[in-house]
Amino acid sequence: MFNEYQTGGYPSASDLSKFEILKSIELRLKKLQKKGKNEYTSNPLIEQYGQNDLTRPGENGTPVIFSEKDKNAVAKIMNAYRVNILASDKTPLNRMVPDSRMKSCQNIKYEDDLPTASIIIPFHDEWPSILKRTIYSIVNRTPRHLLREIILVDDKSTFKALNVPLGRYVKEMFPKGLVKIIRNPTRQGLIISRMNGWRNSTGEVTVFFDSHMEVNIDWLQPLLSAIKKDRQTIAMGNLDYIQADTFEYQFYRRDHIVRYVFDWRLYFWESRFRPDQYGPTAEAKRPGAVMVGPAMAVDSKYFSEIGAYDEGMKIWGGENLELPWRVWMCGGEMVHMPCSKVGHIARPQPYSFPSGRRLTEMYNYKRAVDVWMDPEYKKFVYDFFPEMKNMDVGDLSERLTLKEKLKCKNFTWYLKNVRPELLVYDKNVFAWGSAKNMKYNTCLDNNGYLLTYEENFYSKNCTGQLRKQGFSWTRDRLLRTTLHCVALTKLAEITRPKLVCCIIGPKQTWEHKKNHYIKHEQSGLCLDQDAHGLIMRKCSTQIESQNWTFTHYNI
Repeated sequence: MFNEYQTGGYPSASDLSKFEILKSIELRLKKLQKKGKNEYTSNPLIEQYGQNDLTRPGENGTPVIFSEKDKNAVAKIMNAYRVNILASDKTPLNRMVPDSRMKSCQNIKYEDDLPTASIIIPFHDEWPSILKRTIYSIVNRTPRHLLREIILVDDKSTFKALNVPLGRYVKEMFPKGLVKIIRNPTRQGLIISRMNGWRNSTGEVTVFFDSHMEVNIDWLQPLLSAIKKDRQTIAMGNLDYIQADTFEYQFYRRDHIVRYVFDWRLYFWESRFRPDQYGPTAEAKRPGAVMVGPAMAVDSKYFSEIGAYDEGMKIWGGENLELPWRVWMCGGEMVHMPCSKVGHIARPQPYSFPSGRRLTEMYNYKRAVDVWMDPEYKKFVYDFFPEMKNMDVGDLSERLTLKEKLKCKNFTWYLKNVRPELLVYDKNVFAWGSAKNMKYNTCLDNNGYLLTYEENFYSKNCTGQLRKQGFSWTRDRLLRTTLHCVALTKLAEITRPKLVCCIIGPKQTWEHKKNHYIKHEQSGLCLDQDAHGLIMRKCSTQIESQNWTFTHYNI
C-alpha cells in the first residue's frame, strides 16, 4: 500500500465507503450514456450534502483514529508527505465541518446581489483527496449564484492522478464550467500560479486559496460584502486549523479573532487586536497589518489597478507582506472579516525551493523592502539578514514607477496608522540597542519570543543582534523589546520581571540613569540579576549588578 502512495497512484481502495460511492456514480454514468446524455452534472457528494452519515471517520470535523498496528505506516507516511494521506482518504470528500463562527455571525442575512467570485487554487503534487475535499467544501458551502468558477492551477505536478484522472473527474463530477484546470508548462511557483489563475478568471472578485483547505459556513459572503461597500479593500477570512495527522477540524473559541502581524525579521504570526481596532459590533471588519494568503478576496479590477502581485518574486514568501503594505500606503485597506472562517491544514511548508527556502525568502523580502521601506527601517531588516543588503533582486523600476503613479504614502505612515505596536528601536526613545549589565557583561535577551502570552526573559552573553537583544527605553518611559513591554506581575522584592504583550498587558514605566540603575517606577525596585536570572531588588548604589548601560543614547 505504501509503495502505491509513493508512485502517486490514486488510493481510493484505502476507503471502502468512498469506493462504494464512486462505484455507484460510475454505474449511474453508464446508464446516462446509454440514454444518449452528453452532459453529467448529478453528483451525490453535492446533491446529498447535508444528509451525511456522521458516524464515518472524519465526518463533521472529528479526528480519524488509527489502531496501534497502523501507527508505523502512518509515521512513514507523515515523514514522506508531511500530512496523513491515509486519514485524508478515510475522510469523506464532502464531509461537513462544525460551525466555528461566533453566534452573532450565524444570524446575519446577506444581500443577494453581492459580486460573483472566482476561486483560484494553485497546486503542486497535492494529494488528490485533499484537493478534491477543498473543491467540494467550496461547492457545498457557497451560494451557487455567487460562485462564478473554481480555477485549479496545476504547477507542473508529477502525481499521475493529478493529470488526466483529475481532468476526467472534474469534467464528470461538477456542473459544466464550474471547475476549470489550467496547467503551467513549467514549475512557476505559487505567486505566478495565482497570477495565471487570476488572468483566466471571469468573476468580479478573485479569491486566492491554498489546495489544502475546507471552508466553513457562509464563508464567502462577509468577504464579498466588504468589497461591495469599498472596492479598494482586500478582505481576509480567518483561519481554523485542520490537523495534518488526524484531519480534525479545530478552531479557537468563537469570539477570538486573531490579527496577522510581522516583526523586523519579517516573520508572520498571530497576534491580538488593540481595543481601538474593534468595530462597532463583533462582526464588523478589523484592520489587518499583513495578510494570510490562503483566504484573501479582492475586487478583480482593483487587483489590476493596485499592481497585482509582484511577478518578480519567486515561488513563495514575501507577497503576504508586500501586497498589504502597498494597499494600505496607496489608498486602500486590508481587513479581517470575523464572520468568514476557513479551515487550513496545519503542516510544514509544502513548497519546494530550487535555491533553498532562506535565499528565496530573502530575495522576495528584499524586493518588498527596497520598494516600500525607507532607509531608516531597512537597517533593522538587514540586521536580521546581513546577506540581504547587497543581494541582486533584479529590476525594480516597474514597481517603483507604480508607487509613484499611485501617489503612495511612506512606511512611516504605515507604522503610525497600521502597525504602531512594532517597536522602532531608535524612534521616540531615550536609549536603545543592547542593555548590558555592567558587572556580568551580559545583555537583556528576549529569546526571540513572539507570542502575546506572558513570558520570562533573560540576561545572556552579548551578541549585538537586535533580533533577541534589541531593547529600548522609550519617551513614554516604557522598557520595550521588539513586541513586548517589561513588567512586574507582583510589586514585591525578589520578583522576576516578565515580558508582557504591549497591546493588552500592563504598561508599566521605568527610570534609567546611564551606567546605573533601571528602576521600576511603581514599585521603586531596581533590575538586578543573580545566578538564576533577572530579578527585582531594593535599589542600592553599592550593588554593581544593578548597573546597566545601553548601546545608544538619545538624551
